[in-house]
Amino acid sequence: MTPTSSQAAIIDQVIKEFPSGNDVVRVLHGISMGIDYGKMTMLVGPSGCGKTTVLSILSGTLSATSGTVTVMNERLDRLRTDDLVRFRRRKIGFIFQQYNLIPTLSVAENAAIPLIADGVAWEDALNQSGRVLTHLGLGPHLAKFPRQLSGGQQQRVAIARALAHNPALVVCDEPTAALDAASGQAVMALLDEAADDPKRAVLVVTHDDRIFSFADRIIRMEDGRVIDDGLSSSPPQKV
Repeated sequence: MTPTSSQAAIIDQVIKEFPSGNDVVRVLHGISMGIDYGKMTMLVGPSGCGKTTVLSILSGTLSATSGTVTVMNERLDRLRTDDLVRFRRRKIGFIFQQYNLIPTLSVAENAAIPLIADGVAWEDALNQSGRVLTHLGLGPHLAKFPRQLSGGQQQRVAIARALAHNPALVVCDEPTAALDAASGQAVMALLDEAADDPKRAVLVVTHDDRIFSFADRIIRMEDGRVIDDGLSSSPPQKV
């Protein structure tokens, strides 16, 4: 598969195997998919079907056994380690089920971490993260610490951290799993806004069927294979 101008990423015939004693276990069986700019794509399926493995390979934190992964026209397997780390830091934003906020840093400092890691001056990084946090409704809380926020507010800080460096691809692993229904809907509304950008793609791995309505496209997996790659206008089976 060759990426088109509308696609942020392409996974092409990817196989992933893990060692298991004297044998190997194949968790991905030659899967292929494209992730489009300007859309929220959801990857759904039962536990153990390979969703998080796909996300990890797509974001460069795990390498494929075979097949190719192209993100923003870069073949990840052709990047040296230092270049891959730099590429991920600048081009990809990460949001997880666990917020992974540093408890001793303020809200603004937590959201500024990707900028500071990329060499942006401290004051400039805080100003930029503050603008993103304010846009996400956290302007009054910039100087607070994570423990002073609700779960939904902490996830919004995590979203701000993922968006502060204006990445072209945002990958989310179960972003609403630790939230109540109302907080989950609010978080997804923010991600939906982030996805409504022709220069950004958002991929959400989820079990949460309450948020399927936010998807522009839903890809269903089972046993390490893509079994359906349709649009959200065709209601998926609940998982």
